[in-house]
Amino acid sequence: MIINIKNPRYKEWCYTLIITISMTLVYYLSGKLIFIISDNLINHMIVSIVIFLPEGFSLAGAIIFGRKVWLGVFMGQLFLALNQELPFQTAVLISTVNALEVIIVVYSLEYLNLDRRFLKLKDTIGLILIVLLVAQPFSALFGNITLLYSSIITEQDFIKSLFSWWFGNTMAQLLVAPMLIYLYADYKRIDFKTLLFTFLLFSFLSYLLFFTNYINSLSLLLSITTPIVLLISIYRDIIYATIAITTISLFATYATNQGFGVFVTGSELDNVININFYIVTHIFLVLIVGILFLEKKENEEIILRQNRELESMMLKQSRLAQMGEILNMVAHQWRQPLTNLLLINEILVYRYREGEINDEEIDEFQKESTFQIKQMSKTIDDFKDFFHPRKEKVKFSLNDVVENLLYIIKPIFRESNIHININKEENLYLYGYPNEMSQALLNLLYNSKDAFIERDIKERYINIVLEKKQNQILLIVQDNAGGIPKDIIENIFKPYFSTKNNQGTGLGLSISKIIIEKHMEGSLFVENIKEGTAFIMRFKLKE
Repeated sequence: MIINIKNPRYKEWCYTLIITISMTLVYYLSGKLIFIISDNLINHMIVSIVIFLPEGFSLAGAIIFGRKVWLGVFMGQLFLALNQELPFQTAVLISTVNALEVIIVVYSLEYLNLDRRFLKLKDTIGLILIVLLVAQPFSALFGNITLLYSSIITEQDFIKSLFSWWFGNTMAQLLVAPMLIYLYADYKRIDFKTLLFTFLLFSFLSYLLFFTNYINSLSLLLSITTPIVLLISIYRDIIYATIAITTISLFATYATNQGFGVFVTGSELDNVININFYIVTHIFLVLIVGILFLEKKENEEIILRQNRELESMMLKQSRLAQMGEILNMVAHQWRQPLTNLLLINEILVYRYREGEINDEEIDEFQKESTFQIKQMSKTIDDFKDFFHPRKEKVKFSLNDVVENLLYIIKPIFRESNIHININKEENLYLYGYPNEMSQALLNLLYNSKDAFIERDIKERYINIVLEKKQNQILLIVQDNAGGIPKDIIENIFKPYFSTKNNQGTGLGLSISKIIIEKHMEGSLFVENIKEGTAFIMRFKLKE
């Protein structure tokens, strides 16, 4: 029989086999590890009130890989139970209970429709409730009934064993499973050097806390580790925080088992209560506080992304709104060359009809018409550059930007009897986007133009001042259009705010502010002067 390795069923079978073998090994080895580091704390061969690591791995496997892990959990628990010299029938029954627990978890996740990355508080609370109220009550109840039926425990020990099973497994699932889930879900953005550093740092810290005589009270211990874990959750990432608390918890368990640390100073009952309270406190702090801050960070990123998208859309809207004006400018720039071409053409036709045309006149016609056509082509290039903003920042001359823009717009401003004067010092340079700078300046100039027309100002002038003051470059646009009313001056940079009776988009000034302050790292503000308004742009001088 020939096996087709490309067959989807064969691939699925191989995938399931790999998961089964891996889960069997992980479950068994992690179980052996916890028995080694906490053998003095375990009340029975299969029951532990301390962290039972295999349950954390089984929960993580169920969440990541689904129902496929049940067989691996069954086999791992079976080998572990037999290794602890439990009767075969008892071992099979307990392994069956733990395998069914995995299936219950998967169905519960699907029923509650939880996001299996657990990056939201509601999903994390859902997971905690599944573990506390569904998975572990089922596992503890039927597991201990099996132990009781097999005479591994007595009726007097049943309640104590039931609680130990439930509590130890719950701690492991809430400690280990989130750590593994976050590692699996976000492995691409994890800095593994930071991960290793976190583990080594908390291993060293745990050694100082639990294997020396420096700490002798639970309250002092909590006052040291709790703030550190919280700070990591808030300012680094919940992934690193789960690594930290897992490291601390395992060291605390091992130290207590060996008779070291703060959890061996009281009675046996007090020690058990204290170590579990200590671990549970850190688990809930990281899961709840860490997730809250993670949600906050994600919401801030969403808002930031939406703001960027909105700004991009507004920039496009502003450019579209300017296109009519730009086309009008092109028409003005082309009007004179077209008139000249028409005149040259009529002269050529007249000379031809009169029979007076010669080679010299043809050459002159070619020279003049070519010059006019080149002028028109240059105009197209100027406007084409205006509509293609650079994607990368460059060093550019602010003087050139202002002069090139004035060359384009002066004809249409002249038609409205607006005189534009420019006062400039030496050539001043900025680092940023020259075409966006042109767009921002154009919006300010058109704001003045509209104010002149709306208020029917007779003498109209705009002064553009370019100067350097100390470590700043100033670009000031002044007009004599009457100024801005005090009751609205604070609103003029807000998006879609307009005073033009629904004839304006309300985007021009807000776009200029976005360009100057966010794209050019400058500042833009406005103030009323004696006869009108002054828009002032400030930029840091960069050598």
